[in-house]
Amino acid sequence: MFTKDFYKIIDGELNGILEKYKADKFIQKHKNAINNQKSYALLIWFLEFYGKISSYTSFITDGDNDSSCDIVFDKTNNYGDKIFYVVQSKWNNEGNSEKESDKDEILKALSDFTTILRGEKDDFNDKLKLKLEELDKHLKKNGEVKFIFLTLSQYRGGADENIKAFINNDEKIKFEVIDINRIKFDYIDRKYKKIEPLNPLETYQNPEESLIDIEIVQGNGSIKIEKPFEAYMFLLRPKSIYDLFEKYSFALFYKNVRNPLLQSQFNEEIEKTAIENPAYFWYYNNGITAITYLLPKIGKKAEKIQLTGLQIINGAQTVYSIYQAYKNASPTKRIQMDSESLLTLRLLKSGGKDFDLNVTRYTNSQNPIYDRDFCANDDIQVKLQNDSYQTKFWYEKRRDEFRELPEDITEVPNYIFANVYLAYHLQDPVSVLSNYRQRLEINKDKDLIFVSHKEHKDGLYEKIFNDRTSFEDMLCAFYVFDVIYDIAPFPYEDTFKTSLYHLLALFKVAFTKYLQAKFGKKINVNKHIISIYEIGEKAIIIQTFKFINQFVEKQLEVENNEEKTKEGIIKFLKKLSCYEKIKDALDDLNISVEDIESIVLEDDDEIIEIDDSQDTED
Repeated sequence: MFTKDFYKIIDGELNGILEKYKADKFIQKHKNAINNQKSYALLIWFLEFYGKISSYTSFITDGDNDSSCDIVFDKTNNYGDKIFYVVQSKWNNEGNSEKESDKDEILKALSDFTTILRGEKDDFNDKLKLKLEELDKHLKKNGEVKFIFLTLSQYRGGADENIKAFINNDEKIKFEVIDINRIKFDYIDRKYKKIEPLNPLETYQNPEESLIDIEIVQGNGSIKIEKPFEAYMFLLRPKSIYDLFEKYSFALFYKNVRNPLLQSQFNEEIEKTAIENPAYFWYYNNGITAITYLLPKIGKKAEKIQLTGLQIINGAQTVYSIYQAYKNASPTKRIQMDSESLLTLRLLKSGGKDFDLNVTRYTNSQNPIYDRDFCANDDIQVKLQNDSYQTKFWYEKRRDEFRELPEDITEVPNYIFANVYLAYHLQDPVSVLSNYRQRLEINKDKDLIFVSHKEHKDGLYEKIFNDRTSFEDMLCAFYVFDVIYDIAPFPYEDTFKTSLYHLLALFKVAFTKYLQAKFGKKINVNKHIISIYEIGEKAIIIQTFKFINQFVEKQLEVENNEEKTKEGIIKFLKKLSCYEKIKDALDDLNISVEDIESIVLEDDDEIIEIDDSQDTED
């Protein structure tokens, strides 16, 4: 989804807000000033989307004639602390949505915020003056204030030093820029993944690093395991679950390979049981499993324990469903839930990364979890996915994470991106096929693409995913692959029974030589491939593949000796040294523009064929 396409979605929602509230005094006052109207609508959208506040009129103050508007309001966070928020919105037209935020606009916002803090400006309207008086009293009580600059352009760090100086001036002051990219990521999370994004109007602590108090129910004592790692099993009431989630929110599940869905039939069934049949809840639910870093000794009569760090690694759906049920329950129903409903907690002391991952793997065994699921929260996976949102091909880092998709968007699993990137960009098609063979012959659940070399001698994760990995390189490789796969008469799984990945790797060599011959040495090959793919000029890619296929056939063919030819093909597919020998020959070949463009494409061309000969033993 290109930024301009997302802008149209948001702008459409802003137009809907202006129509819905067309009788609003501010909208009427500025009916001929679209900038003021849209900035105003953007604030309402912000309050509804992040704050879930529908009654907006008491929050927004009239802006100046610079097309910006302000919100000043206070909110009690999930720790019980009052925080004041000052939000300034700046609407931008579609043309500026792909441009960097104007540094001067942010500096002006910082100046406005400084003026607010000092109380120096006299021309504030009555509504704003009243809120600022409350803000001043709040600051004098050592209260916290967060300033937010909301913009539909792209912030790229141009005012970071100024923002840092503003924040450093007072430890109780925070500042955040929320640009169109942040809005897009959060919108996708809620709209298409059905998960709750981090809310800029909430305060979060990392539960992995916090001291956490939990009320427990032991009855006749808890079950304790001492070796090889300490563990306890006891019961919790719904209130304990509610308090945990209210304070730490989705950060409780950072190490969980599955995020809880905001809405699902499974969630609804859990909530229904918790509310309508609370006494049955323990019988119907498997409970939750959590890991802590420091596990205290727990006495038989203990009713409250303090943990150092907590991550729920199994049972995220259960926790979120209980939270929702308890949150929406009446005071009387809450009392009933706490008196009748119980939930089992298995609390384990961390045994290190490998142990923790295995616990996660095996406690989620009722629903298969794959190696890639355990990498889904890695920074590189998040970055690749975020970068993919600028395109029409979204990077799926976790199985089935997109519950819906926009009409023109295609989700592509990260294992497909990884395979083509490994072959094309890293020039290692042999590892693509050897990984497939080991899954077929040894362990179908072990995908070495998402396994560290520290865990398995042939693990490929760090080779593929590192600081040099870019989504542009992956997208380029995928585009080339997609062109050929689109004309291939076989399903995706059968691509591993062909020479496709080897020809994909050699394509990079040959096509680079062709482009340099045509356009000069400075041509950016990746950007050119992406460009011709997106405008539909794909024939030259197929012509190059046909050229490479013919070249490889000549290199491997042993005249009048079919057995030797077959042996050469097998070695080419299975041994990196044999692939590199062919690659070196292609490197040495002088490729002209005519060599590629003179290739004739026929309707019955079968450039890639399934070849079972590679199944033969070495």
